[in-house]
Amino acid sequence: MKDTVKIFVGYVDDRTTKEELQDLFEKYGPVVECAVMKQYAFVHMRGADRAKKAIEELTGRKLHGKRIVVELSKPRPKNTWKLFVDNVSAACDASELRVMFEVYGKVVECDVVKGNKGGEGNTRSASCWVNGKWRPL
Repeated sequence: MKDTVKIFVGYVDDRTTKEELQDLFEKYGPVVECAVMKQYAFVHMRGADRAKKAIEELTGRKLHGKRIVVELSKPRPKNTWKLFVDNVSAACDASELRVMFEVYGKVVECDVVKGNKGGEGNTRSASCWVNGKWRPL
């Protein structure tokens, strides 16, 4: 649908349900689709003005004790691959991971996510968007 806006919701708590997010966003306008993943979600709303209002008012709001980030979803850059890396040491930061993955192509984006309480020690996970010729790690 032409008038549908895709919204990214970050720092979503694992307890958050699709219905919960849908109810939250429907206060601003019709929700066409809602998908909750681990630590993030996508909400598709009808109406750019309504979506903008939801983004402005919901970003930074606490949901299950965590402040969510709400922004327009950015399309995945062409010829990129999203890599998920688990058990990242607390001593490792995004710039260090970026250097490691630059060997395989230009790193478009690299984020380190703090581990959940169920994790072992201070482990974290990371995702990197790599742009270039695909080569197995």
